[in-house]
Amino acid sequence: MKKQNGFSLVEVVVTMAIAAIVLSIAVPSFQTSVQNNRKTTAVNDLATALQMARNTAITRRITTTVCKSNDGAACNIIGGDSGDWTQGWIIFTDAAGASGQLDGSDQLLRVHAALTGNATFIGNLPVINRVTFSPQGLSGNNGTITLCDSRGDINASAIVISRGGQVRHATDSDSDNIVDVIDTRVPGGVRNVTCPI
Repeated sequence: MKKQNGFSLVEVVVTMAIAAIVLSIAVPSFQTSVQNNRKTTAVNDLATALQMARNTAITRRITTTVCKSNDGAACNIIGGDSGDWTQGWIIFTDAAGASGQLDGSDQLLRVHAALTGNATFIGNLPVINRVTFSPQGLSGNNGTITLCDSRGDINASAIVISRGGQVRHATDSDSDNIVDVIDTRVPGGVRNVTCPI
């Protein structure tokens, strides 16, 4: 009689049970890692775009704009829009009187495609559609662009643009695990960023 090689049914079931346990532990950690990487990349990409626009404005001595764009060729500034920067953005010199729109006398500098995943990137009222830097590097408005994913406020990130044109990542100054932004309209002058529902 020949000896048969292979696994018994019990060995296969035990192996599958161990694999299921390992996957149930590893998959959520992997998903969190993917979400964190996407969030970090998106925030850094937009912060870099804003810094590039400011540097271009100063070095070329020309108004430079970053605006949200869903086609990479024109600003998408529809009235009543939600300020969703997730659709992508463009950077251009805004020579024609700082119109905030890419036209014939402007130079398109960079295009960023739409973000992947299920995150939202929402600008507040001063930066709902665009950020424009003067030849002196000033933006003229304080604004915040907040990135949120399915995890909500605790895992939100934000980019803060000052009137002076400085661009920075929001930080958690009160150690509550939610990043803060300066808001002179609230007591203490600091508030937590909040994700839209």
